[in-house]
Amino acid sequence: NAGAIAAAEDSAFFAHQSIWEVTIPVTFIFHIKVNMSFLAFAISLGAMALIRSFMIFLNFYLTNLVSMHVMLDLRKESFEKIQKLPFAYFDRVSSGWLIARVQGDTASLGDVIAWSMSSIVWSAFQLVFAIATMFSVNVKLSLIILASLPLVMIIAPIFERKILKSHRAARNAQSYYVGYLSEAISGMKTIKTLSLEDAEFDEANQITDDIKIKRNRAIRISGILPPLMTIISGAATTLVILLGNRMVLDASTAINVATIVLFIGFVQQVYSPLENLAEVISEFMAAQAGAEKVMQLLEAPISIDDSEDVKRVYGDLLHPKKETYSRFKGDILMKGVSFYYNKGEEIIHPLDLHVKEGTSLAIVGETGSGKTTLVNLLCRFYEPQKGKIYVDDVEYRDISLGYLRSNIGYVQQTPFVLRSSFKENIAYGSENPSMEDIINAAKKAGIHEFIMGTKHGYDTVLEDGGASLSQGQKQLISFARAILRNPSILILDEATSSIDTETEAALQKAAQELLRGRTSIIIAHRLSTIVNSDRILFMENGSILEDGNHQELMKKKGHYYALYMSQFQELTVDEQLSLEGK
Repeated sequence: NAGAIAAAEDSAFFAHQSIWEVTIPVTFIFHIKVNMSFLAFAISLGAMALIRSFMIFLNFYLTNLVSMHVMLDLRKESFEKIQKLPFAYFDRVSSGWLIARVQGDTASLGDVIAWSMSSIVWSAFQLVFAIATMFSVNVKLSLIILASLPLVMIIAPIFERKILKSHRAARNAQSYYVGYLSEAISGMKTIKTLSLEDAEFDEANQITDDIKIKRNRAIRISGILPPLMTIISGAATTLVILLGNRMVLDASTAINVATIVLFIGFVQQVYSPLENLAEVISEFMAAQAGAEKVMQLLEAPISIDDSEDVKRVYGDLLHPKKETYSRFKGDILMKGVSFYYNKGEEIIHPLDLHVKEGTSLAIVGETGSGKTTLVNLLCRFYEPQKGKIYVDDVEYRDISLGYLRSNIGYVQQTPFVLRSSFKENIAYGSENPSMEDIINAAKKAGIHEFIMGTKHGYDTVLEDGGASLSQGQKQLISFARAILRNPSILILDEATSSIDTETEAALQKAAQELLRGRTSIIIAHRLSTIVNSDRILFMENGSILEDGNHQELMKKKGHYYALYMSQFQELTVDEQLSLEGK
């Protein structure tokens, strides 16, 4: 009867009380117990689910944000460093290597740093939480689980070194391939004209096979560490079961089967983040090989730079104080200048040279005589090991690189054409020129009529760096660009070597007007283009052997005379008569 009465009372109680109002005990970490209604418990679970979802979104968003910022910052720093590096650096390093650093390695570093850091933080939180929880339950079993951690601390560093070494080898192979690919694409016309497609294909296969072998080795070594962690965690689980079972049988030990089961779960909670950390280590080692390449670029020494005193006055290359710039007169003086690329192999022997403002100087000589090196020294692409160079009576290290080069127009033998319109190509290097100025420069260079014959005139876009243009047309664009800049000093380095005779004649006529009253240095292979120069130097092995104008050097019948006559015989009768008239 008493049981029936109690049951009736319970039924009456629940009839008046909703299930949501029922109080239930909830146990948290460290045996913290709280009594809460079922409704409060359900709301807490729902709130925790929402918080967890928000934290997952926040982690995903912030990790991607960090990855993007790391990648972009590295790319900005890398490109900034490239702008500051001297010519000598680009003599040693291929464009493919630089592209691999700026494009590929920076992207992988951004991903690894962001996602790995997120994984490290999360794994560390899981590890600390799991260790704290299991120690609050049973200290002895916790110590059993942690007893295997010293083994992990011994194994991990060994594999770190092996993983890093293997990924370095793989990264070097990949860098070599990018450099080879860049070289092969740029030289594709030469490859086809020499019918070397099969040889290049075989070489490409050998390089990619080498990459595959080295990457496979790196993958194998990286793949060993996670299974080892699984083996160690399995051994820890076995120890917990064996020693826990013995403790259950020991009446003096307060432990039950449920506790053993709980600690089997703790083994996974401890080793799961450790396995994640092992994977992160492998990713870090792979990324470190790329990071070392990026750091090679970022830490490359800048051998040619302005002094701090000069920067205070004129600014630096990326932050110029153009209000301090003025126009050069164009007087050039070299005193005792000598230069070498490799120590002991002098390219320019000690020489003295004075180019008066407003005069035209032509430099001729065989390949390797030092002609281009001399003008590169003037532009401060390189600096002489001995001697000094003065511009308008000022030692050129006492003015900034930007100030010096803003007064020099340099038309190189190999023209540079942007993937842009004719208008933008000609205006490249000039500050806000008018359309009228652009057209006038194009007319003087003899390219205006060709441009007007294209579909959109000056707005016609030159795809793929002007691939549809002839070498001569590209050179004329480069010449128009120099005309528009109106520099104090003009350098023409074999500027007419890729132009046909008819175009050259028109360009020579415009060039005479351009060169008048301006200091100019002309490096020429065709001697017919420089007979009207005020002064001609004949160089051989880095020394000036002859100096004078065309008539004076012809009367000497020396090196210049011999070179001129060898070319003169190759000219047509009309061309010979034309030159004789000059």
